[in-house]
Amino acid sequence: MKTKKFNILHSLLIVLIILGIITLEIIVKVNAIKNNYFIYTSIFVILMLLLIYVLSIFPRKNKIHRKLSFNIPFLSVWILMCLCMLYSDIVVFKKYWFLSLILLVLFTSLFCVSQQYTEEGRDNLWSCLIYSVRIIFIFSVIFCFLFRPYTSGVRYMALSTNPNVYARFLITVWICLISRFDYIIYTKGNIKNCMFIYAEAGCALFFLYMTGARTSFAAIAFITAIWFFFRLFFARKSGQVFIKYILAAIPVMAISFFVSYGLLATVPHLINHPITFERDEEYLAEYSNGSLCLAADSDTTANPKAINEIEQDIESAIDNANKEPSLLKRIIMTFRDGESLDNILNGRITIYKSYIKKLDMKGHRKYSKKVNDYRAPHAHNNILQMGYSYGIPAMIFYIILNIFSIILSLRHYIRYHDKRRNSVLPLLITFGFTITTLTECMLIPIQSLLAFSYYLSIGELMNTQKE
Repeated sequence: MKTKKFNILHSLLIVLIILGIITLEIIVKVNAIKNNYFIYTSIFVILMLLLIYVLSIFPRKNKIHRKLSFNIPFLSVWILMCLCMLYSDIVVFKKYWFLSLILLVLFTSLFCVSQQYTEEGRDNLWSCLIYSVRIIFIFSVIFCFLFRPYTSGVRYMALSTNPNVYARFLITVWICLISRFDYIIYTKGNIKNCMFIYAEAGCALFFLYMTGARTSFAAIAFITAIWFFFRLFFARKSGQVFIKYILAAIPVMAISFFVSYGLLATVPHLINHPITFERDEEYLAEYSNGSLCLAADSDTTANPKAINEIEQDIESAIDNANKEPSLLKRIIMTFRDGESLDNILNGRITIYKSYIKKLDMKGHRKYSKKVNDYRAPHAHNNILQMGYSYGIPAMIFYIILNIFSIILSLRHYIRYHDKRRNSVLPLLITFGFTITTLTECMLIPIQSLLAFSYYLSIGELMNTQKE
């Protein structure tokens, strides 16, 4: 009985710490990291140290007494990347200082501690992450339904000041839901056990639709397709009935989608106490003249249209827009005839070229850079951002790290798809993170839940410990 109570308390403490980390990430994105980087970083370090300490207090059944067993090439690339970043941090003191030490010291320590867990124990740790993400998602949905109404013709920001930020949070939510769904399928669980997952998924798709975020939509579509084909292959190989779970999901997700639409359209206005954040701005799906909207804040891009001209278009754009900014409409705009690739990508090609020209061996102080008389906050690509901020050597090792992650995550799922509860999680996190960072920048774990999850998955994929 004492052991059982300790296991429950242990898991509860891990969930609470992860909830604290996710809450911190939300606060950082709402308030902007640049104004309070020292405070936010200090809180994150404390939470990480608490997490490492709690993980080091092993439940008896989850601990193994063996030497550390890492994938040496993967570990070497990780350490070399961090050391190159540390060199850059020293020779060019960064505005967001010593991310290298956070990765090298805190996350590597976390990797070492998790090495001492059994496979079941590591699955429990991943389950704690899943529960934490789902809890935050449910609270965010309730908050939005009560206090964050949407404006006609404007992309919905939800629990953020930027629609793209909340959409990237939804990628991790979707990954966690698929992982739970995958577990029920391989254990041949009752379809009734999936109903709440279906409802959450429908709600997540609704908010993704309202944000109008094409990058997040592409990431979710891609990782869902990868999971579906793998799970279909495994199901056919084992003779398992798989499609019935998918067919049951469609009506429940559709109902959840439209119920969410109705609640968001009515409840905030009935309560009539909207909550706004200081940095709230309006991000339009489309301007009246048909040109694409600037993304903003962490998703701001250079655009040939001058800022004062954009402001003049806002009122007419809202008048001419549909009732809500359709994600499908923004996707269709991507394939509109006559649009340059740079315009379709909201000026990202221009940004990429500008950052490439400034790549060097030492890196730069700021993440941002002036592009055509406009300061882009980051490179909108993790590889370029790593090269610009931390130098070409760090960028090379970062590329190799991503390649390792993709290969090992595929091998991990193939090996454990019918043996472990959360075997698909590292695969989905790795692909979701990799795809998203082709057009977004997510290096700092206190800014991004997906980046935080990716660093955690690296530790799992490094682990060659066998029971």
